[in-house]
Amino acid sequence: MKLKLHKPAALLTAAALLLTGCAGNAGAAGDDESVIKWGVTALNGNWDPIVTGATGATITMTPIYESLITRGEDGKLTPALAESWTYNKAGDAVTFKLREGATFQDGSPVDSEAVKFFIERAKTQENSALKGSYNNIDTVEVVDATTFVVNLKEKDYQLPYLLSNRAGLVTSKVAAEADPAKLNTSLPVGAGPFKVTELIPEDKIVLEKFDGYWDAENIHIDRIEISGGNDASTLVPALQSGVFNFASIGAGQAQQAEDAGLDVINDLNTNWVVTFLSLNLNKEPFNDPAVVEAVRYAIDREELLQKGALGIGETANQPFPSGHITFNEELESEFNYDPEKARTILEEAGYKAGDLKLKLYPFSASQQAYAEIVQQQLGAVGIEVEIVVDPNWSAGYFGKEQAFSLYGYVGRDSHVQALTEHYDEGGVLNLSSPFTSDAFQKALSKIRETPTDSADYEENLQAASAAGYRNGSTIALVATPNLWAKDSSVSDSTEKIEGRLGWKGVTITK
Repeated sequence: MKLKLHKPAALLTAAALLLTGCAGNAGAAGDDESVIKWGVTALNGNWDPIVTGATGATITMTPIYESLITRGEDGKLTPALAESWTYNKAGDAVTFKLREGATFQDGSPVDSEAVKFFIERAKTQENSALKGSYNNIDTVEVVDATTFVVNLKEKDYQLPYLLSNRAGLVTSKVAAEADPAKLNTSLPVGAGPFKVTELIPEDKIVLEKFDGYWDAENIHIDRIEISGGNDASTLVPALQSGVFNFASIGAGQAQQAEDAGLDVINDLNTNWVVTFLSLNLNKEPFNDPAVVEAVRYAIDREELLQKGALGIGETANQPFPSGHITFNEELESEFNYDPEKARTILEEAGYKAGDLKLKLYPFSASQQAYAEIVQQQLGAVGIEVEIVVDPNWSAGYFGKEQAFSLYGYVGRDSHVQALTEHYDEGGVLNLSSPFTSDAFQKALSKIRETPTDSADYEENLQAASAAGYRNGSTIALVATPNLWAKDSSVSDSTEKIEGRLGWKGVTITK
């Protein structure tokens, strides 16, 4: 497999993972079990889909949780826990019909009351990361055990898409009522294909096949063991030695894994991450539009791609990779690298070199290279940047306390949700919340009122994307593929779903 630079071909979809199993290393229970041993640098800090603001966490949460709806390879909605959904004529209410007999892993039913409780918890729980996504949901009405109606504040044809991945990964009502903190940190309970049997924070999580899963006959993996706390440099050797048979890797390990004869999953079309700068427009100095504009022109994305991502991916002038339905071509010609213009803007606004001193908070150590490049680029136009590695980064970012941060996200199932997360009041990725622009709100209302099969849906979506991005709270840097390395003794998954790993149909060759 040859790694390609800038715009890698869709070598393998992440949802079609060829998950490996080394015959002699299948697991402690013996060779009759199919066990995935998955190495990661860090485990999720939160396991409740309502609490986690990290979109990348969806990858390791979807084995535990099932969404109400899902999407096929063609992007079209398909039933999961919900068998059907129907809009009223006004477009402001949706009636859902749940699958009969589905249960959570604690044996409690996946019924209308459980879904209502989940949605209301997402709307009201203090540490909910879904409040912004659920802004347009008014009430949930239980009709019977398997029928419920979601009433909207205004017409919105995006709701089924919103509920087709992270925002629709329903949690057990019984577990959440009993102890929401335990559900989040030590015993997640969902209705997905695998049940948590052990969780040691920051160390490992063990998942056993859940026979009560509604589509269990298509799950052939017996156990998934995810081990955290690994140094990135050790992952490829651990794959070679059989300690792991699957690993989440970074750009720095991609060529090493390929040279070792491992499969490298590298698909910018299906599983991507856009790294971006978040600016808090409510805090100095970003409450001055001139500073925001100068920072935008000071960024050299090509240098970030080549040095930070080792050339794997593409530059990004917006929070979507090229080819995405929300990608707006007009944004590609705006705010391109022009350090001289950045210096002029600052001088005309009364700022001398060294007047502006910023603290940049990267999400994790994996973003250190990007942070250092941004530090140098802003320094070149007279803005001094101190890089602060904060172990409590999440509290500062999601609490909107930071002024300047470096983060990334992997998209959303709902195109509109991807926009509201960045630019709407309460958006989990909107460091400037509650700030939102009038232009975005106008464009947001228009796209929500547009049926997804309408001829002008794409045009209205891209208009909303541009209106949000131009407010300056997000500065996209690079779009890179999520990378995984694995052995080759595996079968394809029958699932091909953007933004998540598919386990249906996967078998391990002994």
